[in-house]
Amino acid sequence: MPETPISGSPISGTARIGRRRAALLSVLAATTLLTSGCAGWVRDNLTQSPTPWRRVQPAALPVTLPDSRDFPIVAARMRDTGAVYKSYIVVLGNPTVLPGENRLTIDVQTLPDSLFGALVQPPRVFPVPLYTMETLLATTKREFPEMTVKVADAARRNRYGDYDYVTAQDGVNSCVLAWQLITDHKRMLPERIEAVRLEYRACGVGSNIRAMLAPFDGLSLTLPETVLEAQDLGGM
Repeated sequence: MPETPISGSPISGTARIGRRRAALLSVLAATTLLTSGCAGWVRDNLTQSPTPWRRVQPAALPVTLPDSRDFPIVAARMRDTGAVYKSYIVVLGNPTVLPGENRLTIDVQTLPDSLFGALVQPPRVFPVPLYTMETLLATTKREFPEMTVKVADAARRNRYGDYDYVTAQDGVNSCVLAWQLITDHKRMLPERIEAVRLEYRACGVGSNIRAMLAPFDGLSLTLPETVLEAQDLGGM
């Protein structure tokens, strides 16, 4: 008795339908992933502009300054640029009648905490190097008009290493502009902090440059994680 062959059509048809369904699901899954990725990219890319400056209390600042009769903290403000930068301006007292604002500016650059954050970052909020001779000349002309400006012959040192500065003087007043970029995140900065940029501008009556630099010499960073001071690195 001849055997009735088992037809392969229904099985092969079911297999083809299963393969098509699996392929369709794969395409839908890939499309969903790509779409969500693009949406995330667009969302991140649209939030890279700096936020408006907003007032903050001195206790919310990532820095503490030594007490100073001539340069007390008068006000403070901050803003964010993307999820990478936080910028602060600490307005200090000005015992002179010179134009301009005595201030300490702080920019904290953090490392991105996601893949998209690493791929889509805002423009750097401070240049590297912080100054060239051309940009320094333009800044001092703007900050200290009609004053005699001199670049310090040697760097000065505070808790976090060496920094550069210029002095400006007229017949009655003296001013300083100091700047520092802290980038030693392997030994000094916390793991999440890529860099900290500091800039200090102060004008006072008289010619005691050391007294005008005292707030910058004595400041302490108070980031959420510990920042090691330069003298703590001697044995590392």
